[in-house]
Amino acid sequence: MRRAIVFGISFAAVVVLAYLWPSIGDSRLNGNARGAMCVAGHCCCTAAAEAADSAPSKSAQPRLTLDPNQFVGPVKEAYKFAEQHPEILAELHCYCGCDKAEGHQNLLDCYRSTHGASCEICTGEALLAKRMSEQGSPVDQIRNAIRRNFAQDN
Repeated sequence: MRRAIVFGISFAAVVVLAYLWPSIGDSRLNGNARGAMCVAGHCCCTAAAEAADSAPSKSAQPRLTLDPNQFVGPVKEAYKFAEQHPEILAELHCYCGCDKAEGHQNLLDCYRSTHGASCEICTGEALLAKRMSEQGSPVDQIRNAIRRNFAQDN
């Protein structure tokens, strides 16, 4: 009986630790702060730890997206577009499945967290929206292009 209790408590502790590890675990590798997309030393996140530690100023308005300067490359470009044009991304559906898995209502929701950094579909959709909006395309045309390029035929 005593073994069963010890085993049960140990098992529960392991489950709780596994559940909480992403929020309490250290995301440093070789002494460098790294984010969710760090694979074989190639990272899109350069300052996630520093950004998390810094407090926003009282005069600053709340951010609709994460700071694009936390990222590099195409991911940074996508976050920058989301920050500059949230009204466009708020009208676009994301086709990666995050609406079901994470409760996202639109493409802008992907850029409120690190989800957009770890998802090629989200990045592709945002960069397509950026390209088309720079060419003067209305949101309806952007929405149709994203649907054609990213919606899966089920």
